[in-house]
Amino acid sequence: MDPRMGPVRIPGLSDDDLPGKLIVLEGTDGVGRSTQQRLIRNWLESSGLAVYDTGLSRGWLAGNHIQKAKSGHTMGRRTQALYYATDFADRLEMELIPAMRAGYVVLTDRYVYSLMARAIVRGMEPDWVARLYQFAPRPDIVLYLRISIDRLVPRVLASGGFDYWESGMDYLHEDTFYDAFMRHQSALIAQLEQMAKEHEFTIIDAEQSIRDVFDDCEEEVHETVAEMVEVQQMSDFVAPIIPEPPAAQEERKSVADSLRDLLSSFLDDA
Repeated sequence: MDPRMGPVRIPGLSDDDLPGKLIVLEGTDGVGRSTQQRLIRNWLESSGLAVYDTGLSRGWLAGNHIQKAKSGHTMGRRTQALYYATDFADRLEMELIPAMRAGYVVLTDRYVYSLMARAIVRGMEPDWVARLYQFAPRPDIVLYLRISIDRLVPRVLASGGFDYWESGMDYLHEDTFYDAFMRHQSALIAQLEQMAKEHEFTIIDAEQSIRDVFDDCEEEVHETVAEMVEVQQMSDFVAPIIPEPPAAQEERKSVADSLRDLLSSFLDDA
C-alpha cells in the first residue's frame, strides 16, 4: 500500500472504534459496478448485515455542485479534482465514518482511486494528487472489475452512448466522441491497472456474465465479512434465550392483565 494513501484506519480511531467494513467497487465507466453493488448489497443484507451504500458525487456539500458544473463544458481540471476531493471528504466525515462506527458494511461505488486516475490522465501532477487524497483510509477490500477497452465499447453504446466527460472531451478535443472515448478510457484503464498492483486490488474478470462476476465478488467479500456474519448469527441464536429483566416481565404481566380485564368487560356487556 502506498503510504501516501493513508493508514489502514482513520487517524485517531482504532479498529475497535470502527467495527464496520469498507468495501470498494472499482473499475472504469460502464463496467457494471452499479449492478454488482446492488447484488452484493442484497446478499449482505440477506446474511443479516447492515449495509450502507454510496458513490461518487453523492454528498450533500458538493454533490449537486459537481452535477451543475458538469452540465456545462468549462470546468477546469484542477477545479474538477478539488470538487471531487471536497465531495469525498464530506461523505467520509458525514457518512462513511459514522456508518463504520455503527458497525455497518459500507459498500461504495468507486473510491479515491478513480478520482486520482481521472485527475492524472488530465495532466495533474501525481504527487499533488496523492497528497490531495492522503487522508483517505485504506479499504478492507477493493474489488477491481477489469475489462478490456474493446469489450467496454459495446456496453457503453448499449447503455446510452458516449458521455462528454467520460469520453475526456474536456481535455482531448478529438473530432469524434468515439476517438476521445478510446483515448481517455484506455488511459484510465492503464492508471487503474497500475493502482491495482500498487494497492493490491482484488481482480474480478468483468467480461464474464453478470452472475459469474457476482459469484466471484461474493467469494472474495465473504472472507472480509465472515467474522461479522458469525457474530450476527450468534446474536440471533442467543437473543431468544436471554431472560428478560424482572421489570420487563412485570410490565408484560401488567399489560396482559389489563387486556384480559378489558376483554372480560366486553364479554360481560354482551
